[in-house]
Amino acid sequence: MTSLGHNLPDSLQPHDEWRHVFSYHPMSVPIARAEGIYLYDDNGKQYIDASGGPFSVNLPHNHPRMKQAIAAQLDKYAYTHPVMADPLRAEFCRMLAEITPGDLDHAYLVSGGSEAVETAFKIARQAQINRGHAEKYKIISHHDSYHGMTLATLGASGSPGSHAHFVPMLPKWPHIRQYSDFDRPEGTSRDEWGVVCAQALETAIHYEGPQTVAAFLATPHGCGPDYAVVPPKTYWEKIREICDRYDVLLIADEVVTGFGRTGTWFAMEQFGVLPDIMTLAKGISSSYVPFGAVAVSASINQPFEEGAYFVHGFTNGGHPLACAAGCELINIIRDERLLENCRAQSEVLFSHRDSLLAHPTVRDVRGWGLMLVLELLKDKETLEFFEPKLEAEKLFQALALKNGLVMYGTLYGPHRQPAFRRGLPAWISPPLSITSEETMLMMQRLDDTLSEWEAMVL
Repeated sequence: MTSLGHNLPDSLQPHDEWRHVFSYHPMSVPIARAEGIYLYDDNGKQYIDASGGPFSVNLPHNHPRMKQAIAAQLDKYAYTHPVMADPLRAEFCRMLAEITPGDLDHAYLVSGGSEAVETAFKIARQAQINRGHAEKYKIISHHDSYHGMTLATLGASGSPGSHAHFVPMLPKWPHIRQYSDFDRPEGTSRDEWGVVCAQALETAIHYEGPQTVAAFLATPHGCGPDYAVVPPKTYWEKIREICDRYDVLLIADEVVTGFGRTGTWFAMEQFGVLPDIMTLAKGISSSYVPFGAVAVSASINQPFEEGAYFVHGFTNGGHPLACAAGCELINIIRDERLLENCRAQSEVLFSHRDSLLAHPTVRDVRGWGLMLVLELLKDKETLEFFEPKLEAEKLFQALALKNGLVMYGTLYGPHRQPAFRRGLPAWISPPLSITSEETMLMMQRLDDTLSEWEAMVL
């Protein structure tokens, strides 16, 4: 790796005490502690957690109630033997059922997002068998989507660059186009275009054979180059209608958007569309403890409630410490009115849209709630990105850290697909507790970083 220059952190390389850590190359800024929206290094320098980790830190860091809830459970027992009933598991599922939309009031607990999506596949398959549709097994998803790092979830993800090494091992699931505002024909409204884009699902079902398609999986907003592009309600309404017509289950992947990130408990609520299955992780415990869940409808649950056996399980699924964290997280979001704060701070966050678009490298600013995405490139006219030798992505990360801003996976230029002339997304998704003053400070640091970066790469 080349050096980025004085006073800029470089990528940490495997030497000295780090040489035993396999394939781990963060920037060379060691974290010492965290508080609220801030992280601190071992020299006491303060950084704003601008991305909330990988979009997973919904509560403040070092929240006293979360620490107390986890510690109190640890004093009782840290793990439940599989043959023993864990009352805390039942309590968390009850509390989750209070906030999930519609009749998604039954939950299978796991320990992360990839596990949740993989579990959803198995639920969908067994649910179709329970309904007498033994030939239904295919999962349709979007091109350029991301749903996890297990082999099955990579197969459903539609980003070839992220799993090229594993292609021979992956299930060959079908994919369709996402909703995108960037190729919407002139004179066509978003509502009209939403219906057109959704009809790609019906076409895919037709060619795959309706008798073979078990489920359609998608995030509430776009992924890949279209990350955080929010489709109109007509898109999801049409998707729901098509799924119903062909007995295809609708799986909403809310691993990123769940637990308040968009200003409601779950993003699908904003479309007025109820999925059959919903995958949850990240914000479910604000990453205090690894945790995940799959919420299913009453109709899917009924055969299992009546005795059908679900062939699945993980050693740490529904871990007691995670359940304690999950219960307290729901209480904190309610007590501290974090959904309301998310909506209020969203207005402050997106008030910076025009000033961000004034930057020569910012092609678009989009998102919802406390999730703002910049689309960055070198030239707004030609839509070219930076030459690899500039290491623009690495430089952006380093400058952000210098300016006291931590951003997850800011760019991923080496994985950009050259066939598509689109910029690269950079994510802003801070803890839901952020104040107006902190939001303004975060955006000032982002503006400074962009200006410095542009002066070095343009």
